[in-house]
Amino acid sequence: MFVIVKLQDVSNFAGLDGFCWFVGQVEARVITHDAGTRTVTQTTYNDDGEPDGTEQVQVSGVTTIPDPLRLGRVKVRCIGYHTQDRDQLPTEDLPWATVLHPITSPGISGVGTNPFLIEGTTVFGFFLDAHDKQHPVILGCFAGRDAPGASSDHRVSSRTGATGPTLADAEPYEQTGEVEDDVEDVVTCAENGVFGPSASVGSGPNARTVYSNYNEGAANSNIRGLLKEYGGPGVARYVGNKTDSQLLWCAAWASAALNRCGFKSPNTTGSQVFGTNASQYGDVIATGKDFSVDKLKKGDVIVYKWPAGSGSTGHVGFYTGESKPFTDVNNKPAVRIGVLGGNQSNALSSKLMSTKHIAYVVRPRRTSASLTASAAREI
Repeated sequence: MFVIVKLQDVSNFAGLDGFCWFVGQVEARVITHDAGTRTVTQTTYNDDGEPDGTEQVQVSGVTTIPDPLRLGRVKVRCIGYHTQDRDQLPTEDLPWATVLHPITSPGISGVGTNPFLIEGTTVFGFFLDAHDKQHPVILGCFAGRDAPGASSDHRVSSRTGATGPTLADAEPYEQTGEVEDDVEDVVTCAENGVFGPSASVGSGPNARTVYSNYNEGAANSNIRGLLKEYGGPGVARYVGNKTDSQLLWCAAWASAALNRCGFKSPNTTGSQVFGTNASQYGDVIATGKDFSVDKLKKGDVIVYKWPAGSGSTGHVGFYTGESKPFTDVNNKPAVRIGVLGGNQSNALSSKLMSTKHIAYVVRPRRTSASLTASAAREI
């Protein structure tokens, strides 16, 4: 015997008088907020990569705000329901769309998989609240090529902003299930703006590119959110008792960056795990004993002994593809390499660093599900 219960206080729900379907386009995974510029004190380093002083630099106050519920939701402009005029309806005012997970992903208590949707993706779904149309749910996405005139070299760069392909522009392509050879590495993702705006500061050995979304300052929510996400309750308590300058967050950012750019990740806040547990996410290319710049490839994970000269590993970043020879303090030939990493000069930055204290070089493996250089984990 079936019993039908009439909910007196719910008058608008999915399935009432049929479904309200939509086709739309992802416009954003994060919302940008500009809090103005500020002056911060950053550490400078000598030729061996050791701290030798500080300097004052001006940094941007632009920050990105991900899904406040941290559920991987995205902003979608639904065709026919939302005007295409972004002056009338800005991207930040679009509703957050929930991405429906398969039954193989629990989607609760931090257990599950991350969706792979980026700006410009054409999606299909329904409104959970039926006729009010404030709670879109994404069921899937349409395969399509880049928008006319967009660069096909890097999928992330061609789909940033809100000018990606529409359903009418989309053309079918042969999907073989193989990961494309031109999937961007983490460094290229950064260069294409995936991790927010950047600026060049300093000169000579201290020249670097700084990403303003991850500047240590007054309790940076991006940095603290990473530590809480990848470190669990114990790290969350630790974060609450520390200032930004006291936090050790290079491994948390590296974990999130690998996830976001479509690579396997150790998902850790401990930099030593990137070396000792390298098989979780990649292949060891070299150690400190057999290191050579010739072995490096842009995007390789570089694990450093830190503090410099110690026997333990304490810093992790990504090789930028840049190298520069120099003569060290003992008048011997040496080389610096470009490293992109969190907690470098009190920020997410790209800079030249000595190779003297490298412990491991690891080449990360791509996730089998990723055909683009962007994962949905928001950082």
